[in-house]
Amino acid sequence: MSIPIEKLVIIEKITQKIQNRYEAVRVMAREARRLNSLVIRGAEPEPDFKPTSTAVKRLINDKIAFSYADEPTGSGDFFQES
Repeated sequence: MSIPIEKLVIIEKITQKIQNRYEAVRVMAREARRLNSLVIRGAEPEPDFKPTSTAVKRLINDKIAFSYADEPTGSGDFFQES
């Protein structure tokens, strides 16, 4: 089974924006959830496209800003006590 060239081009564009494809999926999923919550709350009209498709397009067009959190420091625990 071969993958259509259109899908390869999209994957190529995505990995140019975010090196790790799994991290790219997380970023796009978070954006899709954000877009969907805006529609549910009534802040945005019902879109013509699905939130997932819109998130992919927004990532490719540099309309999603993301950053990596600093690595935790200290004893190696991910949870810090206050």
